[in-house]
Amino acid sequence: MAGRGRGLPGAPARIRAARRRLLPIAGAMTMAGRSRDPLRTLAELERQLEALERGGVRWLNVAPDPQAAPAGSATAGVTVPAAAPAPDARAAPPAPAAAGAAAATGAAAAGGADDERPHPSALATLDALRGAFAECRACKLCEGRRQVVFGVGHPRPRLLFVGEGPGADEDAQGEPFVGRAGALLTGLIRALGLVRDDVYITNVVKCRPPGNRTPEPGEVASCRPILQRQIELLDPRLIVCLGNVPLKVLKPEAAGITRERGVLFTYQRWSVLPTFHPSYLLRNPAAIEACWKDFRTALQLGYLRT
Repeated sequence: MAGRGRGLPGAPARIRAARRRLLPIAGAMTMAGRSRDPLRTLAELERQLEALERGGVRWLNVAPDPQAAPAGSATAGVTVPAAAPAPDARAAPPAPAAAGAAAATGAAAAGGADDERPHPSALATLDALRGAFAECRACKLCEGRRQVVFGVGHPRPRLLFVGEGPGADEDAQGEPFVGRAGALLTGLIRALGLVRDDVYITNVVKCRPPGNRTPEPGEVASCRPILQRQIELLDPRLIVCLGNVPLKVLKPEAAGITRERGVLFTYQRWSVLPTFHPSYLLRNPAAIEACWKDFRTALQLGYLRT
């Protein structure tokens, strides 16, 4: 592991000096002390920094946040290497042969019986995929949505976060994870020393289910080919499943998120790490500690291992 961070701008600082930046992060991770003591989380973050120091790391970049943080999210973080930038002329990776069957699942629903849009597997870029399904009416979720919420982030991310589906805030703004759960996810990402633009964030279904209910199997089947093509085009080093719905999509035989969280598995050619959905953490703050452990593992797998 390199002793000096690279990527995001910022002056180098000794790890011990970086501790003064951790209290806002601890506040974000504990939802500003909601049902938990942020000082306890701060102590845990300090232990992680001490472990890095014992491992020989002496310098990390500490970058000021370029934008104001949303309420309940971290305002600054200790910076680790940013995601590798997308090369100027990098062709989209071909879909693996094993992806054919998975992409075909729900193909009729994704295309629609009278729909002339190409199948997602035929689209070569994220922009083309987004444009082709911006007005998708393949399932009944289209009847109550304001807009399709496709996904945002780095076009060649190390980490891909996959949630369940948009909520009311996401439906209004057209971006995934921008509500209360999104503020917590953003805080966790920043606690890793990253920002949202370093990763990619999307959901299994791209339209809001009524009342934020769990997506039905037919709705998941309609969107699955789109998610499959997103994964192929993004080609992340690690996929992080947020909750049961994406876990079951990528590992249908999974026992459930409580038993599977933190257990790495392989989906086609990609490594996948399941963890709790941020909305679950809002209801069960005691689970933040386990989720934070998973996020640290994701950082190791996505950035610090070659």
